[in-house]
Amino acid sequence: MMTLRRRSSRACSDEMNRSLQVDAVRRAAAVLISLMIHAVTLALIALGVRVIYVNAEFLFSWMIGAVLIGVGVLMCPRPPRLPVDAEVVQRSAAPELHALAETVARAMHVQPPASVAVRDLGMTCEYVRTGFRDRSLVIGLPTWLVLPARHRVALLARAYADQGHEGMIIGAALTTLTQWRESLQGGGGSASHLREEQHTRIGAMFGVQGTPAGTYEAAGSIGRVAGQVLGWPVMLLQRLLIRLVRADGGRRTRQELPEAHAVVTDTDLRELSELMEGARFLAPVQAAALRGATTSAIRESALERASELGMDTGDAGVLTAPASSRIDCELSRHYARAIRGFGLIS
Repeated sequence: MMTLRRRSSRACSDEMNRSLQVDAVRRAAAVLISLMIHAVTLALIALGVRVIYVNAEFLFSWMIGAVLIGVGVLMCPRPPRLPVDAEVVQRSAAPELHALAETVARAMHVQPPASVAVRDLGMTCEYVRTGFRDRSLVIGLPTWLVLPARHRVALLARAYADQGHEGMIIGAALTTLTQWRESLQGGGGSASHLREEQHTRIGAMFGVQGTPAGTYEAAGSIGRVAGQVLGWPVMLLQRLLIRLVRADGGRRTRQELPEAHAVVTDTDLRELSELMEGARFLAPVQAAALRGATTSAIRESALERASELGMDTGDAGVLTAPASSRIDCELSRHYARAIRGFGLIS
């Protein structure tokens, strides 16, 4: 029996070591690719400076060099920002919410969020990077509104456990690739009246009267096709880098569960997954919102449904029901605005 236990323990240890080795190789590959991406960006700037320096007497060289430098500068990594539809909730307006976010973070040995934001139509809770060093907690109001106190804590714990681990070098490379892809593939066609104006301006610029119709449209089409062709390798490289960084996300999350257990239990996490599975909780909320139900009525109805399913709707260790209600009071203005848009969620 002792021999079998030792063999089993040794097998588990060997499997964990192999997993760590694979993760290290993936990490090294991701860092190498990221450094190559940053090198390309710097090479564009350096090439532009060299073209201008070597051929300073030619105006055309200045134009080419300026374009290369401009592209390099535009593609330089910038600190990530909050989603455009996220609204930061100031600490003075929601002290209970900020205190809860910081308490859960410290219990899980995670850096407390630099800010807390809400999304009217967001369905998840995310711990996102905002800036090269800071992170922010972004809470989806439809989900937050219907969760009992203990499942709200589980939602925060899962967001902290699922945080990205790409680091500054890889995160900046992903930002650069996103900018490249959006620049190459994001351009759409102009409106018809704008095309006509631009067509006329091109003709006037070159002193040509009656420039052949469709000249600008043809050039725009060629540009869009070129952007799509060049954008595909960029998109594939971005997906490869994401896969290298986050392929082990499932194992990492399981390894961090002991830290999450400081504030939640496995049952809390499982019940949260059941509540959020397929966003089935959303249909009754949307129906109530369309009937003109109040925020408190929608929440009470959601808590009753959770209780009927046999879920524990009592207090959590770091969040009591009264404190949860105070958080709802802090977010009342945001709830009132968000409910009007619940019907837009599909």
